Amino acid sequence: MGVKGGLKATEENLKLLVSRLPQKSTWTVAGIGKNEFPMAALAIQWGGHVRVGLEDNLFLEKGVLAKGTHELVEKAVALAKHYGRPVASILQTRRLLKCPV
Repeated sequence: MGVKGGLKATEENLKLLVSRLPQKSTWTVAGIGKNEFPMAALAIQWGGHVRVGLEDNLFLEKGVLAKGTHELVEKAVALAKHYGRPVASILQTRRLLKCPV
């Protein structure tokens, strides 16, 4: 959400998308650029999952370039902890996505 030509990254738009999902759906949000962490925070609070990485956003915060995807992941993990959400292990993630274990 938030990429030029795509859906604007707003709470209202995310709420609409989530409301259209079948019950018990597993969902993820990816905010582009400055939208990465505001959208991640909403997903974490609403029971969704997040995707972060340098392919979507180069900055850890305004004016601070991330040294790598690992810093963006660390920030997402901190957000999850802040909101009381556990972070899935690799095995849990594979099961959620129905990937071979």
